[in-house]
Amino acid sequence: MAAAVMAATGLTTVTATAPAAASHREPRPVTKWIKPVEAHEPTWVKVYWKTGKKICDAAVTVEGTDVGIVYPSNTDTYTSFLNDAELKPGRPDYTAFRVRADRNRTTVVRLAATLTYNTCGDEAVEKSRTYRLRLPVLRNYDYDN
Repeated sequence: MAAAVMAATGLTTVTATAPAAASHREPRPVTKWIKPVEAHEPTWVKVYWKTGKKICDAAVTVEGTDVGIVYPSNTDTYTSFLNDAELKPGRPDYTAFRVRADRNRTTVVRLAATLTYNTCGDEAVEKSRTYRLRLPVLRNYDYDN
């Protein structure tokens, strides 16, 4: 009996969260984790993105505490997708930037990646959303404080 109640409750929970699945049409990172970097070593990293609906004129800026961020020279103040500033359903793409973690210890740094884009077309709507990312930092034993 208890198992049936738990199963029914679980089913209700799944049903209740189903409308949230509609938000998967919006662009989002494939994962919130970025590859690990060594402290004080400038390293190019990638954030992979996917979407359920085409977006245009995409630009991503990244911020974090105790990190330096450098964008590609062709965009300078932001990063965008490899192929162009569009992201299409079923065609994941990535943004890249160089990061320098200034904490010389093994830790995880929280980054905020703000994606600004429009919905494409003659009646395009401008949108912006900030995503929380995680950057693992490894202590650099070769670095002198």
